[in-house]
Amino acid sequence: MGHTLDMNVAGAPPDDIAMSVANAAALLGLTPSTLRTWDRRYGMSPSVRTNGGHRRYNADDLTRLRLAARLIDSGLPPAGATTAVINWSIAECRKRLGADSTSSIDSTSNLPAEQRPGGGRAIPMPRATTEQRGLMRAAMSLDPQAVRDLMSAAMQSRGVVRAWEDLAAPTLIAIGNRWENTREAVEVEHTASIGLQQALDIPAPEVTRARPILLCCLPEEQHGLALLALRAALIENRTPTVMLGTRMPEAGLIAATARLRPKAVVLWASMSENADPAVLRALPSQRPPIRAFVAGPGWNFDLEMTEVTPLSSLTDAMQKLPL
Repeated sequence: MGHTLDMNVAGAPPDDIAMSVANAAALLGLTPSTLRTWDRRYGMSPSVRTNGGHRRYNADDLTRLRLAARLIDSGLPPAGATTAVINWSIAECRKRLGADSTSSIDSTSNLPAEQRPGGGRAIPMPRATTEQRGLMRAAMSLDPQAVRDLMSAAMQSRGVVRAWEDLAAPTLIAIGNRWENTREAVEVEHTASIGLQQALDIPAPEVTRARPILLCCLPEEQHGLALLALRAALIENRTPTVMLGTRMPEAGLIAATARLRPKAVVLWASMSENADPAVLRALPSQRPPIRAFVAGPGWNFDLEMTEVTPLSSLTDAMQKLPL
């Protein structure tokens, strides 16, 4: 990740700024729908109205929005965060916003009890970027549409691989670590997964006669989001790709391989009990031969099969697969 959390992405805005909802959302790592919700539900409204009747955020508005976002990152409910920020003077907001991000929970200590963060609601993400915080905030708010929009914007701006490795993967790892340690936040993980799946499920180009790359989860494997990210990256590269999805029976994989005659097969396993090398040995032979690849933390990369190539990341996959 390599960046400290800094809600002031480009420093303090000029005092005479008048920023649209879309531009303010992009600056803050939020979505326009989130800002509209804060306006409609909690009264965090833009202060400027143009001659044409358009509403714009000024510098003070952006300061309050940044602080509200930081408080929500600390675990404060959106209603409590926005109410507190509206009630504070702009000088107080600037003072609190200037505090180091690691003390953001302390900045809520003098809030009314009903507005304070509850019981470890925050999910730690040390050295997170503003964009990662925005995605985590959307997941914590159980807003899959916001997750989708943030991921889609990242994919459009810098491509699938960078969006996955810089934004989605670190956020999912933080959520997963929270679940491993506390057995909590499964609803946050599901929200993130649904939103990311919607963003990654991009349409494939027209079917060609070229031999595709076949992507498949092992028979008992239920987690295929990373494989969906690989599919999106391959489609972005205009590489013919077929994905069979999760929990594919061995017989179905063998039948699909025989019919499609793919130039490569990628088998995903997130858990070791699902990573069965026998499935690899069962792949039908063909000319030219299939190139076999394995991906996911479930595989032991000391496989005694020299013809199998492990893939360690999305970047690694795009470098090793026959595109």
